[in-house]
Amino acid sequence: MQDSATTASRPSHRTATAFEQYVSGRRGIVEGAVFFLESGDHIEEVLHAAEPCDIVIAPIRHPDPRTIAYDGSFLEPGDEITLGGRHTFELQDYVAVPFTTFAGPTVVRQFSAAGIAAFLSDADTARNSGVFVGQLLNTEVLLDSWASSLAADLIGDSIGRVHVTRHGEYRDGPDGLLLGSVGDERADIEATAAAGAGRGRSFAGVVDPRVLEADLDDRPWFGRYLVALDLMRGWEGAPPRAAISGFGRHLVAVLDEGGAYPSILAADAPFLVTGDGEEYILVDRVSHRRLRRGVDSARAAECLIATSEEFEATALLATELGTRVSRVAPLVRALQDRFAATGFDVTGYRRHGS
Repeated sequence: MQDSATTASRPSHRTATAFEQYVSGRRGIVEGAVFFLESGDHIEEVLHAAEPCDIVIAPIRHPDPRTIAYDGSFLEPGDEITLGGRHTFELQDYVAVPFTTFAGPTVVRQFSAAGIAAFLSDADTARNSGVFVGQLLNTEVLLDSWASSLAADLIGDSIGRVHVTRHGEYRDGPDGLLLGSVGDERADIEATAAAGAGRGRSFAGVVDPRVLEADLDDRPWFGRYLVALDLMRGWEGAPPRAAISGFGRHLVAVLDEGGAYPSILAADAPFLVTGDGEEYILVDRVSHRRLRRGVDSARAAECLIATSEEFEATALLATELGTRVSRVAPLVRALQDRFAATGFDVTGYRRHGS
């Protein structure tokens, strides 16, 4: 009975992870690329272009083991899709998110320039006040194309997904950059994707990529905002009314004042999360590890994360506390030793200016 259940769960997991990669645009969730077909008319040509490790999601049953069949439609707000007969998702417009109650798994997509503007505005609010749109933290929600706004070094430069329109166009997402058309070879699709690489290419059909690139350049912290959303959305048992250092304010107030120390951390640097301001949870998104720290230890940890170097972290902490370096050096040294002993890396992240 156990073997049967385990065997049955494998295709279900494959379906869920493949769809997550298609929706998010995040590479590496599954081994290859994920092709999503609006119509079954092009399935043979797509299968010809697809590699052995790729997955093809199509509204048609096909004997090729690379395929996953779906029922329904997934083009307009309110549409529903059921994959593999088991996983059902609803599609909603980003601009409607504040007025929406999610009853089940839902993909939130930016259908228009207004949706992109709302997306950026909500990020600004989170950055300035620490208040996130609650619906985006719902575990049932998948944010469409969120990885498109991350720097290339965080998501790689290979194709993660290809949306195939009913007219036979290959695009990076439903409104993304045109990558080619049915009949093109995989190498040609890859070459076009590499030539058009850049943040926001998944929204090329909605806004001018150059304009969106400039908007993201004005928000060098945006990648960290997206990673924070993903962190909180998937965290069962997160502190109630959780506050994330760096959104609204930093635990180390000196970081909010500019100057010699960066107020913007790498997107994948560890996060400090608290519910009551007395205890902090240090979360490493890379290793998925968590450590609970008191406020003094957490403050020293943030100095290490911000500077990536023990001596500078000690100087930063001394400045924050208005004391001599010699008084805080033992705390920073002991904390660094503890992190090293447990394999928790808080200094291996490059620094970002503001």
